[in-house]
Amino acid sequence: MRNILALVGAATLAFLVVGWYLGWYQISSLPSPNGKQSLHVDINSGKITEDVKKGVEKGSEIVDNLREKAKDGPQSPPNSGPASSFFSPTPAAGNGTPKGGTPLGRDDEAAAGPRLPRN
Repeated sequence: MRNILALVGAATLAFLVVGWYLGWYQISSLPSPNGKQSLHVDINSGKITEDVKKGVEKGSEIVDNLREKAKDGPQSPPNSGPASSFFSPTPAAGNGTPKGGTPLGRDDEAAAGPRLPRN
């Protein structure tokens, strides 16, 4: 029961925040004649219906696009990207040995320079 009440509270709070952000209503504080403060709420029902229609249209477009992708069938991801060959080494240009993951050997000392001892 607590979870349902928490869900209702969260939905109400989200509705209030989104409505305020989108300009569905405005709250103003006005001093009343007897010296007390009064709150005045203006609700813009035309803007609410317009935004809801836009949201429904946008949602239906997204659903239609997803249905079209599902009809085409699953497609394999392209093999072009920085991590596309991360786990499968590719042969080096010259000698056909895999690059990456192989330690520097004695043959590479000439290219890398002599090893210096650590202190």
